[in-house]
Amino acid sequence: MTSGTSINTPAAVGTLIRARRQDRGLSQQTLADRSGVSRKFLMDLEAGHDRAELGKSLAVLAALGLSLEATDPLPRGRDYDPERRDYAQTFTQLLADRDFEFAIKMLADYATASLKAGKPLLQRSPRLKEPHWSAALAGITKYTAHRLGQPAPSWTKRIKPLNEPWMPAESYRHVREPMKQLTMSETPQELAAMNVYIRERSLATA
Repeated sequence: MTSGTSINTPAAVGTLIRARRQDRGLSQQTLADRSGVSRKFLMDLEAGHDRAELGKSLAVLAALGLSLEATDPLPRGRDYDPERRDYAQTFTQLLADRDFEFAIKMLADYATASLKAGKPLLQRSPRLKEPHWSAALAGITKYTAHRLGQPAPSWTKRIKPLNEPWMPAESYRHVREPMKQLTMSETPQELAAMNVYIRERSLATA
């Protein structure tokens, strides 16, 4: 009998799926196409979001004393643990690949992981070449520091606000005017000060 790995959280399932996909050299779109699902659904699944109903399904299984098992062990290491992930490297790679959609998911992941860890996880500048994303990370770092009642890391003070308003979502899709207005009205002041606009509800779940 094969010894399996107990799967009891959405994050564990997402970690396993993302690791296996990467091992097989598949893009998210390719896997989504092969699975008959949208890329957005797959991204949510890999990110461990329970909005895909996985969280509720696992809760029912747990109530029955059941769990999912995988023949592969869960991958370990910094890349698979949000609180230990090298976010500077993660964003450098995602932006080099022009994977802006998943980069936005990682902005939320960074904010949530920082709040859970009790400190902004980017204590040093990520040194990104793209000023828009540098401003976004600086704003999120200030936002998480404020929520935690801490001073923001010194590197955030060196990042200048953008000259024009920017929404990361516009990196890969058109944002209609009503959604722009809603996003701007619900953006934390730390991000708005950098001229970057992301709804607070899209950032932090911790």
